[in-house]
Amino acid sequence: MLRKLAITAAAAFVSCAVAQAADMPKPVYRAPPPVVVAAYNWSGFYIGGNVGYGTGDVSANGWGEGLSKSFNGWFAGGQLGWNWQAVGSPWVWGFEADWQGADFESDFTLANGFFNGSGFSRLNWFATARGRVGYAWDRVMFYTTGGFAWAENEIGISGLVETKSFTHTGWTIGAGLEWALVNNWTVKLEYLFLDFGSKEYFPNTINGLNINDLGFNADADIHTIKLGLNYRFGYGKDPYVAARY
Repeated sequence: MLRKLAITAAAAFVSCAVAQAADMPKPVYRAPPPVVVAAYNWSGFYIGGNVGYGTGDVSANGWGEGLSKSFNGWFAGGQLGWNWQAVGSPWVWGFEADWQGADFESDFTLANGFFNGSGFSRLNWFATARGRVGYAWDRVMFYTTGGFAWAENEIGISGLVETKSFTHTGWTIGAGLEWALVNNWTVKLEYLFLDFGSKEYFPNTINGLNINDLGFNADADIHTIKLGLNYRFGYGKDPYVAARY
């Protein structure tokens, strides 16, 4: 009798436990909250300085002769600019203007039966105003750039009282790599090719004398590589660019 009651009670307990288990709510499994990654944002104004080296050619024609001479030298100067990077986008859009003091000089000799003598051509400074388009990987950005260019060139020829200097206008194109060292400071390495238009240095009238077909025209182009350091105003991080789980 006791054995029968024990079996009946055990069966009732098991049935009750199964029923309660069936009525219990199922657990809901949720992904852990995202960990927000604060990415570097390139937006804002900046100002800085740079040093570099350049090499190129100065070409001239006139007086019955064509000349092409290579010249090279060091330069240093400053730049200022502005960048804009949308939230969540790796693309950076910007504008930069710079000015460089330079010391590029080339000597040449004229000996064509019409005029014999030596001369020089000296590039004293150059400047650019350029747009920039960059692609950023957090603190590293690769960019291309292009726009307008200006340069002051001076030419002097022995035997002539006059030494002429003119501001040439032209264009430039190039590319660079910029890296954010710390929050507000970035360093960049940049290559530019600059092509300056032609100017007539010695027209038909020299020292009050009218001489036909005496025009002397010159132009120049240079390749430059420079290292720059920028200070950025309004530095900030974008906390919504990326997230990991």
